[in-house]
Amino acid sequence: MKELNAEFISKLTKLYGRFDQAHNKFDKASNSEISRELGYSDAQFSRLINSHATEGEYIRANQNITRILKILEYEEKFAKVNFNPKHSLASPKKKLIVFFIGLLIGSVLVYLLMLQSTAPDKIEKSRYDLLQWSFESNFINPYAGLRNLPNDCDFNCYRYQGRWELKSEYKLPFLRERSGFHYLAKSAVMYARCNSKNNLNGKELDGYEYQLHEIWYDVKERPIGVFVNSDGVPLDSYSGTDFHQDNDFVKIATIHSFYTNEFSIDSTLIHRKGQDIGRDLEFVPESELANQIQDLNLLRKLRSEITLIVQDPLKDYSKPSSCDASNVPVIDFHSVSQGDEMVFSCQMTTAERFSIEYTKTYVLKDQFIKEKCVSKSL
Repeated sequence: MKELNAEFISKLTKLYGRFDQAHNKFDKASNSEISRELGYSDAQFSRLINSHATEGEYIRANQNITRILKILEYEEKFAKVNFNPKHSLASPKKKLIVFFIGLLIGSVLVYLLMLQSTAPDKIEKSRYDLLQWSFESNFINPYAGLRNLPNDCDFNCYRYQGRWELKSEYKLPFLRERSGFHYLAKSAVMYARCNSKNNLNGKELDGYEYQLHEIWYDVKERPIGVFVNSDGVPLDSYSGTDFHQDNDFVKIATIHSFYTNEFSIDSTLIHRKGQDIGRDLEFVPESELANQIQDLNLLRKLRSEITLIVQDPLKDYSKPSSCDASNVPVIDFHSVSQGDEMVFSCQMTTAERFSIEYTKTYVLKDQFIKEKCVSKSL
């Protein structure tokens, strides 16, 4: 990590001048200014310059800085050829040379962009890479910054912006044509930003979420009542079950989903609604399942049924689910901070009108704006 950190600092000095190791800052710009120009949050940039980032973060950051430096280098070379008064570009031959230089620059830029998209094998790739890139790239800052806020700072959503993650897994039994299917919400990563339209009071927050869910099969095909009380509350024995350690449960598939959220924030409550935008189904290979499910016909029926589950508009169980509003983390929205939570108590209703309770909790892991807005009227 020290070598990767040193490489990162060395490349940044070419853009922002000498690096003061004692104070962790550069000569030509503040860390906050640099992080905004490069599209990082303050927390991300702090991790990078303080040797606290992951290997993957350093590799991506160094690739990005290399690309910026290359672009600047070739732009400078092109400018010299194009505008040097000693070299007239009037002749067709010299115009052709300039054309090919421009073509070369374009090819280099395309190559660098392709290089950026082809990360080393040691970086674990996931289905939310594009979402992560959209909010953590060096060239695009999708968040509302302090300078974009109204003079009186009355803008509820600004400190809610950043990366939120699912606090803990939750599981739900559900019915199709047969009993035995269970839905395990493994993880979720959501990037939240203030809505950029019709949001004068800052009460509207948009969330773009990647969800990783699993479908498990109970080989005993026990009814829902075995796992959930009549009031819809899951039994402690079910909530505490580790599917990976219980031979009665077999993982059949993984579901990758992209989900959009709309949050409305008032003085005490946060209301949430949203919809599924896209899903991808990844089956566990038959060769791996054959050791646990010997009946090949049953296995194929399960796969067919799961395909229908994924195509069904479950909408993250928002439909046919309903969720109560979450309390705001703190009444003073200027005091929302990293580690705060949004807790939504939800009820999923099965086709048999059996209601099952579950809780979805988001934790703010990487807050974009940590400073409090200062009213300009003071």
